[in-house]
Amino acid sequence: MKKHTDYKSKKRVVEIDDLSFLRDRDHRYGWIRRHYKHFRLRRALRKAKAIIAADPEVAAEIRRYYFIQKDRITVRQNPE
Repeated sequence: MKKHTDYKSKKRVVEIDDLSFLRDRDHRYGWIRRHYKHFRLRRALRKAKAIIAADPEVAAEIRRYYFIQKDRITVRQNPE
């Protein structure tokens, strides 16, 4: 998760690359760190004006786990 702030307009943007810590039980994080990351991400998503997902699967997971409207999520286009 990366948080960006546009200081002129005061809009917050959150960029999410991966949500594997929520999906995988055998993730390298322990339960305390996993809950802390979940809490911080939920708070950041609530305050963000725009959300950028790395791919469509991550966008679907954001909608599934955090109940964010589809119009607030933008999928990043990877240059090839």
